[in-house]
Amino acid sequence: MEDLERFYSDLKRFTYILKFHDKNVAESWIKQLHAHLKPEYIESCLIAAIFELSITDVDTFHWVLDNLSHWDTYTHLLQEVTKFVVQKLIKEGFIPGQDFSATSEGKILIHENARKVIISDISQSDNLLIKKILLTSPEIHFLTIS
Repeated sequence: MEDLERFYSDLKRFTYILKFHDKNVAESWIKQLHAHLKPEYIESCLIAAIFELSITDVDTFHWVLDNLSHWDTYTHLLQEVTKFVVQKLIKEGFIPGQDFSATSEGKILIHENARKVIISDISQSDNLLIKKILLTSPEIHFLTIS
């Protein structure tokens, strides 16, 4: 129970710190955590903070992903979201290179009909994360519906 209380306390503290929208403060907090805690614990706390913010403070959620995306934790999270989307598209019968394709930046170029399938039946948190990696018309003009 003590570990769970510690995690919850660290999670609350970190979401509070992120709400300042100050990159230096956030990075200082992470350095402090690294001095005392295992990297796996820190990553779990950061991911939990992202999901917490996606529900409680969408502006801070977007700020974190836009300004702290160079952090390994967030890079890994977005990579997992990308894998999830690609797997779901393939499972739903969409064809790579025809209905969607990935960019070198980890974005997915996608037709509107495929986007609708992806965003159906997902949580608010997943929806926000997926929107960070999808590019659809009019963002792309060179993919056409076949």
